[in-house]
Amino acid sequence: MSDWRWTAVRLISLAFIIVLLSCAKVASPPGGPEDKTAPTVLGTLPVGNATSVTRDNRISIQFSESIEKKTVENAVIISPGFPGKIKYNWDHSTLNIILPDSFADSTTYVVNVGSDIADLRRNKMESSFIFAFSTGTRISQGKVTGTVRTGGKPAAGAMVALFNMTQPDAATAFDSLYPPYITQSGKSGEYSLEFLPEGRFFIMAFMDKNKDHLFDYPAEPFGLPDKICTVSGLSVPTMDFNIIQEDTAAVSVISSGLTGDRLVKMRLSKSVKSDIIKNNLDKIFLIPIDAADRRITPVAVKEKADISTQSFSFFFESLAEGKYNFEMKASIFNQNADSATMISGGELNVIYEPDKTPPSIEDITHSRKMFYPSDSIMTIWLSEPLDTKSISSDAIRVMDADSNRLSTEFVWPDRFTLDLYASGIDWGKVYDILVAESLLYDLSGNRMGDTILNYKFTTYNKDSLGSASGEIVFGPGVDSAGVVHITFATEKGLEILSQSLRERTFNVELPPGKYLMKGYLDRNDNNSLDLGKLYPFDFAEKSVISPDTVRVRARFETSGIIFKID
Repeated sequence: MSDWRWTAVRLISLAFIIVLLSCAKVASPPGGPEDKTAPTVLGTLPVGNATSVTRDNRISIQFSESIEKKTVENAVIISPGFPGKIKYNWDHSTLNIILPDSFADSTTYVVNVGSDIADLRRNKMESSFIFAFSTGTRISQGKVTGTVRTGGKPAAGAMVALFNMTQPDAATAFDSLYPPYITQSGKSGEYSLEFLPEGRFFIMAFMDKNKDHLFDYPAEPFGLPDKICTVSGLSVPTMDFNIIQEDTAAVSVISSGLTGDRLVKMRLSKSVKSDIIKNNLDKIFLIPIDAADRRITPVAVKEKADISTQSFSFFFESLAEGKYNFEMKASIFNQNADSATMISGGELNVIYEPDKTPPSIEDITHSRKMFYPSDSIMTIWLSEPLDTKSISSDAIRVMDADSNRLSTEFVWPDRFTLDLYASGIDWGKVYDILVAESLLYDLSGNRMGDTILNYKFTTYNKDSLGSASGEIVFGPGVDSAGVVHITFATEKGLEILSQSLRERTFNVELPPGKYLMKGYLDRNDNNSLDLGKLYPFDFAEKSVISPDTVRVRARFETSGIIFKID
């Protein structure tokens, strides 16, 4: 190519590039920011609170944006319900509901637009939207609010249903009982049932796994109320729920055998709370095969309280060698059995091999933690029973930082647990629990070891603490009988202090910080929050989590706190 032609090509190419650059614009990348905005309801027909509505068969709901249609049909609930199939038509972002029949005369209808409804980006509504209208001249104004939680955290999407009864009985079939009033909890677990008639009702929460608006027991987790729900125009009751999953499968014994520590180990078909076993040792038996009228009960069980497990290890005092049948009463597990029904654990052949396993400390309360001086009970959990008659006072000592020994009392709640009651524990000190292994033996004479174990703990410095004081107040209609248990926990959920209050005031010392208060009313005085039973029915115990935080400052008192139980 000649030079002039090559130059012409270069000039044309340069001109083309200049044109492209002159057309270019500086702009944001395509797509824009991610849509995280939840949809809302902009309007309805009939409009909310309308009365003397014409007896039509159409309800329209306009949303703020396009909706994922699959999320709608099971999330819109109309009360009272209509027999027959409901049709759903869309006009852009407006949902038209075509009912199989016209509105009834002089009737209030409640339409609940559930929080499961989501936009095209799967953003769910923040909370349910409820509106009501009436073909008569008035609308019922009763209301119930509350929060649904599971494991102490908000339970979003739970159904809360009101039934025309005060409590269920053995014949109540929830899976075919459509609740006349139902709503759904929002992201924060909060719900609101509105436009209710006055009266006394049974109310409950459940996780509607199959989206049919019916409670399917026992497949679906549920939460029970602490009282009958009384709806009136005078007040708005608060009804909170804690979701539980009830396992109705019968408990059986899979295996039983003898351990190297001469304990009888039992394995169940499913996990149960250890407290159930600990409180029913008199219903667990070894029965000699050659003496069927003789029953031997365990004196202790190894597993700690407040855990769930399938395996339990029992200690039987002076158990002779021989063959036994292992049995336990079915009534331990509330299996609708009479007191005579037994669960068989099979045959157990007790033959003692030489025990060469030394005992050990499995856990201790006071170790590398901060405590109050009042927390003077130090609990030690052991792997097997010790020879308590041979334990001297020098085996376990509690010492302060100046090597002064504290007066300590040994108490055995059971053969696997030792409580040390130490006197003279003071504020802002460091203490050592010294365990001389060489002075501790199991029942077979095995020594724990040769070293001195050191468990160190510290007490709070009193000058670094603040205080929080106030009173317990009960709402109208709350049965205040029972002991109130309150807990102060950090915002991250770490429990710092718990107290049982027979009086209705409190004054506690706490490290500086912000705290959440929670509590429950212990009706049966068993130091545990009971969440109720469906069959046979029993109300849950009242529990409360305060919506406000309590701020504690060092050397200052935060007073006038009202912890309301309503």
